[in-house]
Amino acid sequence: MRAGIEGIDELLRDRLLIMVKDQSAIDVLPYIPARTGGLVLTGAAAPVRCREIRNTLPEAVVVMDHSSHTQQVATADAPFGLKTSYGWRDLDLAGLNEILDGQRDNKASYAVTPTCFIPADQAGDTSVLKAVVRQANLLRRQDTVVLLPCSWRWLRRSSLPHLTEQIRACRHPVGLIMQADGDPLDRAEAPEGLRQLCRSCPRLVLWRTDLAAFDAMAHGALGAAVGASAILRHGMAPRPDNGGGGHKPYPVVLVRRLLRYHRVATLQDWFAHIDPWACDCTVCKGAVLTRFTDRETDVVAALQHTVCELYGLHDELDGTLPGDERIGWWRQQLADAWDYHRLLASQTNTEVQFPRVLQAWRRPSPPAMPAAAERRSQDQSGPS
Repeated sequence: MRAGIEGIDELLRDRLLIMVKDQSAIDVLPYIPARTGGLVLTGAAAPVRCREIRNTLPEAVVVMDHSSHTQQVATADAPFGLKTSYGWRDLDLAGLNEILDGQRDNKASYAVTPTCFIPADQAGDTSVLKAVVRQANLLRRQDTVVLLPCSWRWLRRSSLPHLTEQIRACRHPVGLIMQADGDPLDRAEAPEGLRQLCRSCPRLVLWRTDLAAFDAMAHGALGAAVGASAILRHGMAPRPDNGGGGHKPYPVVLVRRLLRYHRVATLQDWFAHIDPWACDCTVCKGAVLTRFTDRETDVVAALQHTVCELYGLHDELDGTLPGDERIGWWRQQLADAWDYHRLLASQTNTEVQFPRVLQAWRRPSPPAMPAAAERRSQDQSGPS
């Protein structure tokens, strides 16, 4: 074990990380609690920024995500890779160790594998998923999270047993990224599948996600990393034109009462004729949520507000006992969000839809997946 790493499971347990682009890290750093929070940095300057933060705040938890999963599809022969100044580089075991050592040399609190995107299993083909875990299990390290950036389709009932089996087989904690065009949990079977996965895999960390972090941790996930921007709140399948063009940022805020992210423009429409809702977080200090404009300073302030609200929720979760008490707390948050949606619709005389993912989270929780041997026994015995 390399110096500076406590037991990695304890470092991850119940911790909420904020995933942010390297240039925005300093904006949110003052709002990250040392004991329960941390940062995941993306972007070319992530190693430099990580080193700077850790030199200043040695106790801070800061790690890097090379975002290889947004750039290349994994194969059974090359599940890991990295974009370099010389082009794409497939990584064998020695190369993978070199990259992970580089993260730690730049003072990352732990290493994160540069895993490429794992597409949906075709006709039961799990060779790529197995290759990621098989090669990761050859790493003789205790300071590493293995990313599994998967299509949301792995959460369907037909594929979930295979995903569960491989996560259980991994000798490292697993950071699961769910990819979709839009919210990956806004699909049939996906919310239930993720809950089963969290109940079944105690070393699972939900990575590059949104408020699903709280549903996951309530159901047994080790920890989570929530994206600071929409593009960092779910996985992305690699595309030839993945570079994309620039766009002017607009303010988006987490409305904690509703358990939803909203554009400020939407809030301004809702509250055009009544007093808007105010917020008591450290950033807002009683100011209204409709005040943010598209000026850069307001976009940053809106992000800081959202980070504060995430950790406000997380403080409450962290104060509960894992298991029934935590699930009960989360169910109460969802019930309150339902009531606030109805209140908002009444106050604004507007139809305010309760999102399907929140509806799914209000349903009873499914049980854990059976172990592989138990499942085979059930299959062989047939229905009783």
